[in-house]
Amino acid sequence: MTPEQVALVQESFALASNRLPELGARFYAHLFASAPELRPLFTTDLEVQQGKFTDQLQEIVASISHLDTFVVGARTLGRRHVDYGTRARHYPLVGAALLAALGDVLGDQLTPDGFEAWQLAYNLVAETMQQGSEA
Repeated sequence: MTPEQVALVQESFALASNRLPELGARFYAHLFASAPELRPLFTTDLEVQQGKFTDQLQEIVASISHLDTFVVGARTLGRRHVDYGTRARHYPLVGAALLAALGDVLGDQLTPDGFEAWQLAYNLVAETMQQGSEA
């Protein structure tokens, strides 16, 4: 990712920051609509889970411009998600749900360049988490 793409991710997330509960709700709505078989993996109260998701997303967005911190955090997250039942085939579903939720919340504020930056950012997160899950 270029510094400009990192900035686009961080700037667009800042625009969504006052709507994080909605972002979390929309993420899970998209995820479970596209992959209802994943719902049983989430045993925590969904509202609590949505908060955990947006908190983690906030940490990732903040750390993405600091590669060492980002890699350690994403690998650790990947290791934890193995215990939750996450498999490699789930990552594309999660990415699609995230991008759809961001589009819902940001609307026209999510520019084509911003959307592309989020795709790249998510791919980086997913790849790094999967590296952690293999450790």
